[in-house]
Amino acid sequence: MKYHAFQLSKCLIIFISFTSLFLQQACSEKKNKDKNTFTIVTYEDVKDWDPATAFSLEVLPMSNMYEPLLWHDAGTMPGKFLPGLATSYSKSKDGLVWQFNLRRGVLFHDGTQFNAESVKYVVERNKTLNQGASYLWSAVDTIKIDSPFQITFFLTSPVPFDKIVSSQYGAWMYSKSFSDISKDSILNGYGSGTGPYTLKKWVKNKYVLLEKFDGYWKGWERKKHYNSIKIQIVTESSTRLQMIQSGLADYAILIPTQLLGSLEKNPKVTISYHNSWTNEFYLLNTKKYPTNNIWFRRAIASSLDRKTLVRHIYKNVAEEAKGLIPKHLPLFSEPDSLIEFDLERAKHFIKLSKIKTNNTKTDLSFVSTYEEYRLTALMLFDNLRKIGVDLDMKPGMWSSNWDKARNLETSPNIISMAWWPTVSSPSDLFFALFCTEKNPLFNLSYYSNAVVDSLTKTAWELESIEPERSREIYKKLQNILINDCVVIPAVDIKTPSVRRSNISGLKTNPAYSTIFVYDLSQI
Repeated sequence: MKYHAFQLSKCLIIFISFTSLFLQQACSEKKNKDKNTFTIVTYEDVKDWDPATAFSLEVLPMSNMYEPLLWHDAGTMPGKFLPGLATSYSKSKDGLVWQFNLRRGVLFHDGTQFNAESVKYVVERNKTLNQGASYLWSAVDTIKIDSPFQITFFLTSPVPFDKIVSSQYGAWMYSKSFSDISKDSILNGYGSGTGPYTLKKWVKNKYVLLEKFDGYWKGWERKKHYNSIKIQIVTESSTRLQMIQSGLADYAILIPTQLLGSLEKNPKVTISYHNSWTNEFYLLNTKKYPTNNIWFRRAIASSLDRKTLVRHIYKNVAEEAKGLIPKHLPLFSEPDSLIEFDLERAKHFIKLSKIKTNNTKTDLSFVSTYEEYRLTALMLFDNLRKIGVDLDMKPGMWSSNWDKARNLETSPNIISMAWWPTVSSPSDLFFALFCTEKNPLFNLSYYSNAVVDSLTKTAWELESIEPERSREIYKKLQNILINDCVVIPAVDIKTPSVRRSNISGLKTNPAYSTIFVYDLSQI
C-alpha cells in the first residue's frame, strides 16, 4: 500500500501532538500517583465478573479477589501443593474419595463466613451453570459436609482432584450471596471472595480498582502491602511503554519484543524472563471453506516458519514450539513430528487439495494489540502469496475476534490463540480446544473426533494413578491432531516481567498467569 507524503506528515503531526498531550498529562498524574496503589497497565478489559464462568483475562483482578482450596507451586521442580482455604487433605487409594479440612476464621468480602457449606455451594453452582471451566468438576458425584470445616468429595472417576481445586479458573471460592444477585448486576461488576482485595470500582474499558479487604485472614502490615490495585486498560503498546518508563505504571503487560530494548538501559525498570506454560498457535477452521480441506490446511502449516518467528519476531521472549503443548508443562512428551516450514511442499499440498487459489479467499483473525501477532501475520501473508494463496488479514480486539469465531458463519479460516492452563495438566488444552462441542467456547477449529474425546478423558483420569501411561496418551493425542492438521504450533512463551525496579516480592509460578499483588512491596 502506498502512503502519500501529505498523509504521512498529517499523521506525524497528530502523533506528536498526542504524545505531547500524553506526556503533559503523565507528568500531572505522576505527582498525584498514590505510592500505595499498585498500577498495572494491560491491553484489554474484563468480560465476565462471575468467578464461576470467567475464563480469560479476568484472571488478573480475580486472582487478587478470590482464593482456591489449594495452591499449586510450580515454581520449583517437582511442583507441590500448598494450603489455601483448605489446611490439609487426604484421598483414598483408588482416588475416588477426597477429604479437605478447611481454614477457620475466614470471611468473604460481604462479611459472611467461609465454611463447608460455601464450598458445596460453589461446586454445585459451577456445575449447574456449565460454563467456563465448570467441566473440571464433572467427576464430582456427591458432596458430604462432615462438619462446618470438613468436606468430602466422592468422584465417579479417579481424576487428579488436587489439580482441580488449585485450578487457575473455576476453583475460586465465592460467597453464597451470588445467588441473590442478578446476572446483569454480576456482569456489571460484582464480587465477593476471600482474597486480599475487593472490587471497588469498574469503569468499562478504562480501569478496574481493587481495594484492600480489611478483614483478610492473613492480615496486613502497613508498610509492606499495597492498599489498592489499579488495572488500567491501555490498548496502545507504545503508551503502556511510556507509562512504565515514566513511573505512571508499576507493571506493564504485553510490551512487544521490539520495544523491550528501549527499557533495558533504564535503571528504574527491571525486565526478567520466565519459563511458562503458555504457548501460541493458530487454529484452522475444519468446517469452513477452504480450510475444511486437509491438504489446504497442510499447505498453510507448511508456510509458517517457526525458526524465523523465534529469531526475528519473538527473539528472547519465546522458544520454538516442539509440540502442541508447552514443553515445560508436566507430562509433556514430544510428538513424532510437526509439519515443518517448506514452501515447495506447501505447493505440492495445494495441488493435492485441487482448490483453485485464484478465486479463493482465506482469512486470518489475530489480536491487533499484540505486535508479534501482526508481524507473524505479515510473514504468513508473504509466504502464502508465494504458493498462490491470498490471505485476508483481520486484526481486532480479542473479545471481538472470539465472539465472531464462535459463530461458524462469521468465523475466520485461521485464528491466532495464546493458551495458559486452567489446570496444571496437558488435558486442559485438549479438553478446551479439541474435544467435541456443540456450541464452541474455545474449539474454534470446529474439530470433532470421538477418539480424541475418549483419549483425553482417559489421560486425565490416569494422571494421578498412572502418570507415565498418561504421558504416552498425550503424545498420541498430539500425533492425531498434527496428522489431521487442526492446529499450527508456533512458539512456547517465555513470559517477560516488566516492572519498576523498586518492586520486590515477585515470584514466578507457571501454574498461574497473573500477579499476586499481596506478595509485593516497594523497596
